[in-house]
Amino acid sequence: MFLDLLSLLVGFLCLFIAVFMICNPSKHHKTNVYFIVILFVVGFQRLIYAIEVLGLVEETYSPLKKVLSIGFYFVPIYYLFFRRLIHRNAKLKNELLHFILPTVWILKSILFVDFRIGSVLFLFYSVFYFVFILIMVKNFIYRKRFSMLDKVEYRAVKSWLFLMVSLVFLSIVFANYFLFSESNSQMNLNSAYRCSSIFWFVILMYMFKNPIMIFGEHYLLKNIRLNESTEFLVWSRKLLKPMEEKDKVVYNTIAKRIDFIISDIQILQKSLPMLTTTTFTTSTLSKELIMPKRHLEFVFKYYCHYSINDFSNLVKVNYAVSLIDGGYLDNYTVASLGEKCLFNSRFTFSKNFKKFIGISVIDYRNGTVKSKLFSARAVV
Repeated sequence: MFLDLLSLLVGFLCLFIAVFMICNPSKHHKTNVYFIVILFVVGFQRLIYAIEVLGLVEETYSPLKKVLSIGFYFVPIYYLFFRRLIHRNAKLKNELLHFILPTVWILKSILFVDFRIGSVLFLFYSVFYFVFILIMVKNFIYRKRFSMLDKVEYRAVKSWLFLMVSLVFLSIVFANYFLFSESNSQMNLNSAYRCSSIFWFVILMYMFKNPIMIFGEHYLLKNIRLNESTEFLVWSRKLLKPMEEKDKVVYNTIAKRIDFIISDIQILQKSLPMLTTTTFTTSTLSKELIMPKRHLEFVFKYYCHYSINDFSNLVKVNYAVSLIDGGYLDNYTVASLGEKCLFNSRFTFSKNFKKFIGISVIDYRNGTVKSKLFSARAVV
């Protein structure tokens, strides 16, 4: 009874998420259409199974009940889901090739008598695709070159891949076991729905906890900006001044990536290893972000309210504020704080602190100002 109710819940949630993803597309994020197909199939199958078993209706219709070989389609669908998730590129003509064999086999299986041969074929077919899925996932996990945005989402995507690979593995094991077993195929389908609903419930909960799985990088970018209310809103979404003719070549090269470059820099602003060892310059940022120095110079010139030098000092001051708030000056001197934040001298540190905060280090430490720290500039 519990697993039947869980199947009903999983079916409803899968359909809800699929419809939501279709009705709320993002121009900044390419929706993985194969994941939507998976959600629809999983949701529809479990929903009709649950309402029939729970006695809400006498009989329901399921294509798998009529033609079990339709399951051949699920294997390439899962494979292409992983391919789009990892490689993020899609050539529809190439993808359609994966559905030729399942289509031919389904048409032939309607008249095919020896079901055992079909079971053996599905075993090799499913294992073949699963091996390629494992290779893709392995290459992603051991990839070395990441942008900072990739590094932020890497942990969530890695866990997501692990969950989905586990799901596919269990699905293949269940499918082949049921195909080779002597029991009734309808009983096998019902058992598969009940058992897999537990795992799908875990996956759905993970998705709700990590919305990036649904909304993609655009959600991450938006989330980063929303978390800046108490920090430095130094970036603009539009050009801050007319673009010079000589800079148009660079703009055409990076136009679609400007938001991501800015977000990479914002992530570095919060990276403790960077704050404690590196002064922010176009050279150091270029090395860390693995991109041409000229691209960074363009972004700072047209999308940042500050010069790269002022921006660098601003980041240091922000780090100093966080240390003061954490009680650093209870045990150390102002000079020590300035040195820790990579300022060349106490004078330079104090000068920049007052420039950006509006009061001296000591006044801030003594709580002279209780209001909001920064009169942040609105992002245009």
